[in-house]
Amino acid sequence: MAFQSNAPICTAYTFSDTLCQQLFRKGAFVRRLYYVADDLETSQRISDELHSGGISDWNFHVLTKDIDGLYRHHINSATPIHELDIVHTGERWAMVGALVCFVVALAIHLSGALPWSTSSVSVLLFTLVGGLFGAWQGGMVGLTRENYKIEPFHEDIEAGRYLVMVDVSDENKARVREIMNMQFPDVRFCGRDTTLINPFKRPQRIYHQTTH
Repeated sequence: MAFQSNAPICTAYTFSDTLCQQLFRKGAFVRRLYYVADDLETSQRISDELHSGGISDWNFHVLTKDIDGLYRHHINSATPIHELDIVHTGERWAMVGALVCFVVALAIHLSGALPWSTSSVSVLLFTLVGGLFGAWQGGMVGLTRENYKIEPFHEDIEAGRYLVMVDVSDENKARVREIMNMQFPDVRFCGRDTTLINPFKRPQRIYHQTTH
């Protein structure tokens, strides 16, 4: 079913990497739709409608400063993984740690700097240790940072609005969009992404449409 949304469109982002775009079109990743609601009551109605439409709590999360309101209305709140940059920063630091340890281990192996013999297995093990250490350190740093996927919505969240995140498959994506467009025309659709955490990616703002 083809449909068009009359809802305002806010600043958002999407993947630009060629590989990710291809996989996205082929349905290799679960899509995540982003909406911004202005109040708790609207978020409650969205939750009820989407759950009636087959969306489970596993695929529906709301991020807001009003955590108590979500709890009182039994709305599924975002997890620390959604809110904080734990995985993204962990991935980036893991790659750096693995690369540094690989270069050092390879240099030692080729130069024979140690009094005992080393092997390629030693290089791989040292690289693995470096990657794990980097992931751990990056995860700790990520606890102090906002999730890179949430950055474009920072101002809305700080203003007390409600970021609604809905994970959809190819089978129910059209149904979710139809519910949102028909039942909640005033709720802003703010873009789409996949649930993949891309360590090389920073958010790119793609929508600059002004509505009246």
